[in-house]
Amino acid sequence: MSWLLVADSSCEIKGGFPCVSSAQFATVPLKIRIGDQEYVDDDNLDLEEMLQAMGSFDGPSSSACPSPEEWAAQFEQADHVLAVTMTSALSGTYNSAVVARDLVLEAHPEKKIYIFDTLSIGGQMVLLLRYLDQLIAQGLPFEKIVEKGQAYNKKIHLLFTLASFENLVKNGRMNRVVGMIASKLNIRAIGIASEKGKIELLHKARGEVRTLEKVVEEMQKLGLSPSRTVEISQCKNEKGAQLLRSMIQANFPGVTVNIRPCCGLTSYYAEESGMIIGF
Repeated sequence: MSWLLVADSSCEIKGGFPCVSSAQFATVPLKIRIGDQEYVDDDNLDLEEMLQAMGSFDGPSSSACPSPEEWAAQFEQADHVLAVTMTSALSGTYNSAVVARDLVLEAHPEKKIYIFDTLSIGGQMVLLLRYLDQLIAQGLPFEKIVEKGQAYNKKIHLLFTLASFENLVKNGRMNRVVGMIASKLNIRAIGIASEKGKIELLHKARGEVRTLEKVVEEMQKLGLSPSRTVEISQCKNEKGAQLLRSMIQANFPGVTVNIRPCCGLTSYYAEESGMIIGF
């Protein structure tokens, strides 16, 4: 029986995923629309060009989820399929994958397909994919892997920091004057993916160091243990991500911390200097 792990592109994985099992891995890209230009969030995306377009375009922009046909094309590639999507509370990606699953199973009822709505994004998706891969390598049956995957996803968390609010202002999600004042005062936002998969703001802090200190404090409250792995995604902020890694390892000896660049979709939300932390 062949296995496939598939995720939408908000998982931040570019250039493939090193599976320890026999499973294949694939991503289905989201799209970002800025004015008349559409950017496909795949390995060929020119992220710098997209961010420059976001900064120079004065109107609202948007993102679009993968179509059911794009999901279905992947679901047809294996006997056992485990799909991982970004939160259904902020995107139609999960629902699109469900439509694709039903279409494929109607034609191929012998297949097994399960879709995980992570209620999150970015690094939390990476952690779940890695865990599912390990379960496949152990030779566990499909239903047991689904059960364990569901339980694991409830134990992991996602925090984020925002340093820029331009996109929120342009899309009408923040008052322009408030956004301008926050930027001038170097105010940063710290938030969490809520249990319902929505964005929940926790704190405001002035300056990057204080912001990262608050992130570490929240990780302590949420019970980060030395056996865990932390996935940091950064949008043009490698220096800040390296500083956060040092702070995490100083407070949680033994924790593994991986750093990766944000993909197109998460860059669209996090904006320049933003970070997304899964653990």
